[in-house]
Amino acid sequence: ASYRATDQASLCSQDVVMPLPGPAVLPSLAEPRRPLRGESRRDAPPVSAPSGKLGWPQVCGAQLLLHGSDELGWVLAENSTSHSLNVYDLPVMGLVEAEAAAGVQITSPEGNVEQLYFLKAPSWKSEQNLTMDDFVRAAEMSWATVMDKKQLYTPWTDYHDGHLVDTMRIDNFQADRHRFQNYVPQQTNNSKTMRVIRDYIPNTTWTMEWLAGVDSLMTLPLEYMDTEATADPDACRKDDSRMKRDMWWKSTFAVTNASTARDFAIRILGATPASEPFPWPPNRHCIAAQWVTLPYSGFLDWKALQLHFVEDPVYRSTLHGIPAFQRYQQDFARSHRDCINSFMLNNLVLQAESLDPFIKRLSQASASYFVSQVRVANSKHDAMYALIFSFPGNEGVTIQIRSAHVSAASPRPFKLCV
Repeated sequence: ASYRATDQASLCSQDVVMPLPGPAVLPSLAEPRRPLRGESRRDAPPVSAPSGKLGWPQVCGAQLLLHGSDELGWVLAENSTSHSLNVYDLPVMGLVEAEAAAGVQITSPEGNVEQLYFLKAPSWKSEQNLTMDDFVRAAEMSWATVMDKKQLYTPWTDYHDGHLVDTMRIDNFQADRHRFQNYVPQQTNNSKTMRVIRDYIPNTTWTMEWLAGVDSLMTLPLEYMDTEATADPDACRKDDSRMKRDMWWKSTFAVTNASTARDFAIRILGATPASEPFPWPPNRHCIAAQWVTLPYSGFLDWKALQLHFVEDPVYRSTLHGIPAFQRYQQDFARSHRDCINSFMLNNLVLQAESLDPFIKRLSQASASYFVSQVRVANSKHDAMYALIFSFPGNEGVTIQIRSAHVSAASPRPFKLCV
């Protein structure tokens, strides 16, 4: 996503907008191919990415809806050399309406990796009397079934960011006797070459995933880690053959239709399909996924961030599952066009030269969006605007794009519906 022309600290915390190659022009959207006779919509290949050059979004961080007081402590305790941020100095959407807010900069020996913003905000109640508290509780209870070794995975785990293990403070895990998941991917079948580690972020619907390769494993306390070992939950997965990854290499989302999510990311964000190691089309015996890669103009293509969209018919959720949650978000989206709800504060934050190309694409796709000013101009900074939208049909996926420039839509006052 062209985000390595400068480091992410200047990009996110200082909000320097990068001039990117090429004019910000909007190519016409590719029409989705209709399935052939006898071919399901899921079997249809990805739509084509729009041609031409845009001010591509640059990876910045993530906002997470906060339902307690433990999240910031979790991040600071479990991620190496992380430090808190004064979130009120940052252009974070929803700060005024939030009951509480915090921010953290995750770092690694290589430098800044990702910013996380935590906001506690009032929750919208559906006609079924469901709020985000119910789904946070479902994610928490579902994760407990993994920790209690009742199952290897839960669909809620598919809301996560993926880092290399360099951002994990395994020493703090050990000192606090904090439980986590740790397994050897079955495609490697070698405990000395790779480990996957997962943990739940308390009082959210989010988890974190760390990947440890052969070099990192030499520095980890494997004997201690093996006390938390489980089998690989991805029974149908093959090796994705990706030899090198950036420190923050993916953001993953639980969805009910991965191909629809893939196509929307291609149309709106200019992503390209990535080779996913899961069976496709989906079947009820296997986790299924579609992967895309965000645009990247640098020379090291392995630094490009991937978005993963996952359908999980295999493992169970406690209390409420992903389909029920998707219906909750869809009901809100269909009945509220001029505001967002608290879950939409769970979003991947990108930054671009201008919001205009993305607004025009969303309009052509008849997709709802919201534009708001998140920082007024002052002697140190330009004004900053944020575009926020969810993926139609997979409303549990929300993206925020920030920019100092917008002319295709008039910013509106931020409005949170409860």
